[in-house]
Amino acid sequence: MKRRVIYFAGFFLTFSAALSYYANSSFLANVVGEERIGLVYFVISLGSLIVIGLTPRLIKWLGLKTLTRLGGLILTLAYLGLALGRLPGIQLAAFFLVYNAAVALSFWLDLCLESLSRDGETGRIRGGYLTVINAAVLISPLISTNLLGEGEDFSRLYRLCFLATLPLLFLLWFKLKPAKLSGGGHSLWQKLLNPNLRRVLLVDLWLNLFYFIMVVYMPIHLHEKIGLSWESIGLVFTIMLIPFVVIEYPLGWLADRRLGEKEALTAGIILTGIATVAIFFINSATVALWAALLFATRLGASAWEAMKETYLFKHVAAGDVSTIGLSRLNVPMAYFLGSISTFFLLRVATTHTLFLVLGLFVLTGLAFSLRLADTK
Repeated sequence: MKRRVIYFAGFFLTFSAALSYYANSSFLANVVGEERIGLVYFVISLGSLIVIGLTPRLIKWLGLKTLTRLGGLILTLAYLGLALGRLPGIQLAAFFLVYNAAVALSFWLDLCLESLSRDGETGRIRGGYLTVINAAVLISPLISTNLLGEGEDFSRLYRLCFLATLPLLFLLWFKLKPAKLSGGGHSLWQKLLNPNLRRVLLVDLWLNLFYFIMVVYMPIHLHEKIGLSWESIGLVFTIMLIPFVVIEYPLGWLADRRLGEKEALTAGIILTGIATVAIFFINSATVALWAALLFATRLGASAWEAMKETYLFKHVAAGDVSTIGLSRLNVPMAYFLGSISTFFLLRVATTHTLFLVLGLFVLTGLAFSLRLADTK
């Protein structure tokens, strides 16, 4: 029952965020201009780094249950601010709160879930959780892009995000039980002496950098550079996301019962990198071509994601705030590093070149995955 509550909470948290995943960059372009999007994410990522870094102290002060309640309330009110706000300052402040509350809540739910996990079933638990939250991601693009339309009515989209947080708020306030947390037995720096933990954290950072650039710049690339309509983009993204729902749980089961994580993780990085490099060569506005190509990138990324999560949580003690927090710092850190690099790169290159550089960068992640000690 406790695990089911976390799964449902994760679903509604992800659904509320995913509804605007691929529209946020266009929204920010309207507010601050396309060239300043990276700077906005730079500032936002600093906030997330601070919040996650302070989490152990916040839990000690408030308790995890109170913390998740407050996070859910802030997220709900911030979406309301995005839906109703008209002044750029209010919109940017609300966007800052939405992003940071969502990142923090995702981390806190991870803490709750890990406290209920055993190593022998880590792959199935993490794979099942990823399947649930990715189902929320899968159904969101068609809804959001059709709701947005060519008129780009962002307030209508953010109103739907607000409504999606209401069941999340109910679960956090009335159903979620506090997790029993531990210190993990060692300091954070002692844990980083473990080379396999360092490598899987770097693999995680590489994946989140891939996600950052894809989520922020692919919608702009397809809409502004390639010329696809928002309805077509919604269809492409829905097809693209199917692997996350279909293969992550079976891969988690295989990691527990038959194979280790290293082989599928490495294969995922290779497929993701090659498919991303191919984007550089495509100028066609054919929907089927883009659907197939982006499907290939996410087929690799879903294997990459499932296996790095399983490998990571096999090296984490139940409720180990510091190590889980370190892994979740990779999300804002990726936005921090990605926003800086893309800000300068896009001043001298096109988005086509950006995806070429991204694909080659992804392939450098093999230096870490191939050196992981297999768990089988």
